[in-house]
Amino acid sequence: RCAMRDPPPPTFEPHEPGTYVFQQGLRRLYVPAVVIALAFLGVGYALGRGGTAGLVIDGCVAIALLCLPVLDRTRLNPDNWLSGYFGERMVAALLDMLPESFHTLHDVTVASNGKKSNIDHMVVGPTGIWVIETKNWRGRFEQRGGDLFCNGVKRTNSVDQAVARATTVRRRLDVAGCGVGWINVLVVSTKARVQNGRIDFPRATVTGASDLLPLIRPGKHILTADAIGAIVSELERSKHKGSLP
Repeated sequence: RCAMRDPPPPTFEPHEPGTYVFQQGLRRLYVPAVVIALAFLGVGYALGRGGTAGLVIDGCVAIALLCLPVLDRTRLNPDNWLSGYFGERMVAALLDMLPESFHTLHDVTVASNGKKSNIDHMVVGPTGIWVIETKNWRGRFEQRGGDLFCNGVKRTNSVDQAVARATTVRRRLDVAGCGVGWINVLVVSTKARVQNGRIDFPRATVTGASDLLPLIRPGKHILTADAIGAIVSELERSKHKGSLP
C-alpha cells in the first residue's frame, strides 16, 4: 500500500454508474413537487375556510402554479438527466468488456479543498490511467480553433472540467507516493457524431463510444500489476470505510 504524507489528499468515493446524475435529477424535481403539494394543501384549507381568506389563498395557489412553467425548463426536464444516466450506464457496460487486467471505477465523488465534483468513470490498467467524461447529447461535436462545440454551442468547459478532475487524481496519487507521469482524459459521446471520428486537444481527446475500447485496450504497457493494485487501492480507500451505499 502507498505511504500517505501530509497535506491531506483529495478523497474519492466510487458508486454505481449514473448515481450522481440520477440524484441530481431527483433534487431538481423537489421544487415543483413541493409547490404542487403545497397547492393541494392550500386549496383544501381555502375550501374549508371560505370567504375572503379562502379567495386570497386560492389566488396565491393559482399564481404559484402559473409560475411553475417559467422555472428553468432545462433543469426540470427529466429527459436531460435521464439521458445522462443511461449514457453513463452504457459506457460502464462497454468498460466491463475490458480484460481483467483493467480496473474500472464509476461515478466517483471527488472531495478536494472543501469542494465536491464528480468523475463519470476511471480506468486503471496496463496502458495507464484514464479519466472519462460521458456526454449523451445528440447532434455533432466539432473543433473550432482550440474550442469544442456541439451543435454550434461552445462546450470547451466539458474538456476543461475533465482535465481538472484528472489533475486532482494525479495530485492524490502524487501525495500517496503512487506518482504517474500522465493521466489520459477522454470525453466520450454516446450519441452525437464526432468530427473526423476523433478530436484531439493538448490534454484530452473527444471520441465516440464505439472507439472507446480501441483507445484504452491497446498500446504500450506502462503499469505493472503491482502498480495497478496500489493505485486502485488508493483510489478506493474510502470504499473500505463503509461510505458507499
